[in-house]
Amino acid sequence: MPSDPPTSLVHVVLISFRDSASEAQRQAVFARHQELGDRCGGVAAGILLWRVDWNLDQRKNWHLMELALFRDEAALQRYRVHPAHVEMTAIFREIADWAVGDIEATLPPTGSESR
Repeated sequence: MPSDPPTSLVHVVLISFRDSASEAQRQAVFARHQELGDRCGGVAAGILLWRVDWNLDQRKNWHLMELALFRDEAALQRYRVHPAHVEMTAIFREIADWAVGDIEATLPPTGSESR
């Protein structure tokens, strides 16, 4: 009997730096944000994918994009309250605005499901 395909949570954050944010602040936040997924527990904590990079489409003034894949709702909630995430949010609050979107998604087969 085939099981339901696994699902996970896709988490997207678009970050817009305020005009008052210096280039040095932007670069420092970017560098620090790279390792946030690992600092919040990484794969062991249910963070299956972590990617932060400069947004290629600047037409709407979103400078950074964070893309994360969480194993489940519990992993996302652990991430949200993790001290490293809370600290990063406090830093962003001073120099940026952001928008968050979360959706549930069916994971594509990895190959082992077809055996």
